[in-house]
Amino acid sequence: MSDSYKKLEELMTFPCVVGFRVIVDATVVNSLGEVKKVIESIEPKGAREITDPPRKSAKGNYVSYTVPVKVTSPKNLKALYEKIAALECVKHVI
Repeated sequence: MSDSYKKLEELMTFPCVVGFRVIVDATVVNSLGEVKKVIESIEPKGAREITDPPRKSAKGNYVSYTVPVKVTSPKNLKALYEKIAALECVKHVI
């Protein structure tokens, strides 16, 4: 595990809720559903209700969502970032 994830392990107390800012291609119909599938595969019942409204980019090409997720370990936090970012419809995960 990288030094940055080791530092997270020291700084964060798990389980905790982490807000993932996910920027997706606006033309993909079920991009948020794809993101939630990945979340559920790593943290079953971890996805929380999205309370912030989605935000469109200036040109309308992308939509960003803040998805709150209950994360149980640093290993799962790393897996979530990697697997969500690997989705074809995802531009960035912050």
